[in-house]
Amino acid sequence: MKKASGERPVARPDSNRTGPSANFAVGTTGIGLGDTKRTTGLRLAWRNGQFRRANGINLTLWTPYGVNLEDDDLLGDDGELGGDAFVGTTNGVALGLLHFPRRIRGVGIGGFGPVAGTLQGVAVSGIVVATVEDLTGIAVGAGGAGAEGDVNGIAVGGLAVGAGSSETEDHASKNTGGDINGIAIGGLGAVGNNIRGAGLSAGMVRVRNGGALQGVAVSAFNNINGRQVGLSIGIYNRARVLSGVQIGLLNVARNNPEWARVLPILNVSL
Repeated sequence: MKKASGERPVARPDSNRTGPSANFAVGTTGIGLGDTKRTTGLRLAWRNGQFRRANGINLTLWTPYGVNLEDDDLLGDDGELGGDAFVGTTNGVALGLLHFPRRIRGVGIGGFGPVAGTLQGVAVSGIVVATVEDLTGIAVGAGGAGAEGDVNGIAVGGLAVGAGSSETEDHASKNTGGDINGIAIGGLGAVGNNIRGAGLSAGMVRVRNGGALQGVAVSAFNNINGRQVGLSIGIYNRARVLSGVQIGLLNVARNNPEWARVLPILNVSL
């Protein structure tokens, strides 16, 4: 698979950590119970280790065998989920309480997760939907939704939506990804290196240093630490370079003439 900018390599599982399994199938088509390697049809598992691929419905209730949430070394030296964190690809429907699929193509539903390598499709979670590479499709998390790569589509988070991370402030020179291409709706915040589309929040819409807003931002505080091309509506709107319109109680456009850098109600630079 060709990597997009911002994608991070996802660790492959340690195949020595496996659980019991049984296939009731013709070939690989039928019902798989436990840590089956490949199943087409219905797969029911507690945890995964040797799992590689499921086509159909895959119910995995808990984290892979290589992940212990109480371990101090769950995070690698670089702060990323390491080792065996991501296991297997599901083409179809992935269900679970807290599951760490390497890839979902289709629908992912989780009580606490899913936290995935990549997502192409639709994911819904009671807590968070997150990927370490790109999230493409629709993601809804009661707590939050986001990707360390790009968010392409629609992401809704009860608290926040984000793409990239705070460690990529100088992303303009590194091409690290972390862009929102579509619509981001975060209860308290929506953050990305670049936002192309719409960022909506009761709290803040933020574009990181050197990035751009190309579209619409609506929040109490629209903090564009780069170029704004489009419209921002809020209580306080701030842009380093404005190429559009700000509507709010206080509007700051640092590239405007001195008399127009800070204006109430409306600020324009075209």
